[in-house]
Amino acid sequence: MKIGKVISIKNGLERDVVVRISPAEVYSEISEPPGAIQGADVKAYDVLEERVGDRLLVHLNLQTAGGQTVLFYTAEAPFDVGLLLDELEASLGDKPRTWKKIHRDRESHR
Repeated sequence: MKIGKVISIKNGLERDVVVRISPAEVYSEISEPPGAIQGADVKAYDVLEERVGDRLLVHLNLQTAGGQTVLFYTAEAPFDVGLLLDELEASLGDKPRTWKKIHRDRESHR
């Protein structure tokens, strides 16, 4: 699993992976399944904070009009996902959102 990371905010938001967000289309090169999503098809944002041992992974899922869940982005920083949510809402508008936290021990995540 590729994990996205903010590498600069000095000259505008830059990440180590390609992310494009516009009213017409959203795209993340690390989404699962891969590919662009039409902006009008995004119906909800779901964030899952998953602690695995000492490591925090924050997953941003998009729910589509067709009922599909797309793992759009994964980061180690809630701040990065918060910025992504701001970008999504600026382009696509306010949508239903959830933010959940789970904890898994190292043994159960293998």
